[in-house]
Amino acid sequence: MIFFQVNQLPNPKKRILGAAIVLFMTVTGLIYIAWINNAPLQDQNSKRVLASVVRSDKHHPTITDAKVVTISEYDKVIDLLTGNYLQQKTPKNLKEDDFSSYSQVVKYNWNSYTKKMGQPMMNWSAFEINQSVKKVFYPFSGPDFTTAYQLFPHADHYVMVAQQRGERLVDLTKLNRFEAIQAMNVFSSAWNSFGQDGFFVTEYLFKYISQHQVKIGATTLIASFAHLHQFSIEKIIPLRLNAFGELEELSTDAPWDSVRFYLTKDNHQVILDYVRMDLSNHGMVEAPQQVTFFEAAAKSAILLKAASHLPQNKSFTIVRDAMLKNAPLVVQDETGIDYSPLNQTFDTVLYGRFIKPYRVFSNYNRELAKAYLTRQDEKPLPFRVGYFKDGNYALIVATRKPGSTGLPLQN
Repeated sequence: MIFFQVNQLPNPKKRILGAAIVLFMTVTGLIYIAWINNAPLQDQNSKRVLASVVRSDKHHPTITDAKVVTISEYDKVIDLLTGNYLQQKTPKNLKEDDFSSYSQVVKYNWNSYTKKMGQPMMNWSAFEINQSVKKVFYPFSGPDFTTAYQLFPHADHYVMVAQQRGERLVDLTKLNRFEAIQAMNVFSSAWNSFGQDGFFVTEYLFKYISQHQVKIGATTLIASFAHLHQFSIEKIIPLRLNAFGELEELSTDAPWDSVRFYLTKDNHQVILDYVRMDLSNHGMVEAPQQVTFFEAAAKSAILLKAASHLPQNKSFTIVRDAMLKNAPLVVQDETGIDYSPLNQTFDTVLYGRFIKPYRVFSNYNRELAKAYLTRQDEKPLPFRVGYFKDGNYALIVATRKPGSTGLPLQN
């Protein structure tokens, strides 16, 4: 926010304009604070009822739908970073006004995302995606647990793969004042971006770790989403991929590159694995155990979103071929597997509208654009998803054709 003194401006016209700007900013700020203060707060001390949206159907959960749950220490830690719904005391290293303002920013952006994208996505998925899926594999995910949950809310196991380190869970109460303020500034920026766009910019995810004293990795962002979706976090523990391509839990003093979450919601136990991995051909060849792991994980339902069109890039053919060969179901936006090979191996249903990719990726997925022009069976998509493309957003739900082998493509 920019502050200045109107009477210091050089001439009367500019002083009048400056006064108008100040008045506008003041009124906008008051409206925003009034809106936030009237937003419903949930929570009691050690237990909470998290059900601000009434469940209309027992098979159709909503974003904030959950019964009474016991609060864990992990929940208390992450709650301080995600709006303080538990109404905890302001950490001693922070001023009350600073902490309150930060909490309001998080709530505002989460509510904005939920209204525009999150809840419409969950409503849509209940009718358009097979809800019996129990395991979901999300390559190129970053920390975006929320999309995986909203599309597959009944899964027992989520496996997310990306290149950023997990790092330890950030605890505001254990930081000095400078570190705590810096962490809140970074989170404010991250939530503002996600609230508007529904995804995190990959470049920024690396900066959150490398350019600040407090290393904000995927662990903290994933925990934030889990908490906002009313999961109780029972345990977070570091992982590694062994020589056989299997995930092994490590002691807490080990590196936190990959992490496992044990979550509970409505007595439903969920495991969420975040695996740090280089998915390029070079990265896979250098670590053969990653190929073993990926091929096994790709036998689950696959989600691809905001993947920078990497599955269409010639440097990522190993993971592309593994998905085409093994996946029973793929839900993706235009940045996933190229349309032509996907449509050969899977029965595809197109949703929304697609004319051309985001400008940075203008040479990708031209066959998908042709399909949207020539096919007459596309269905509406009632929410924004993926990169901004002048209001054109697309999803593809692809179900493997009976007897399809999904043989690797010729490069």
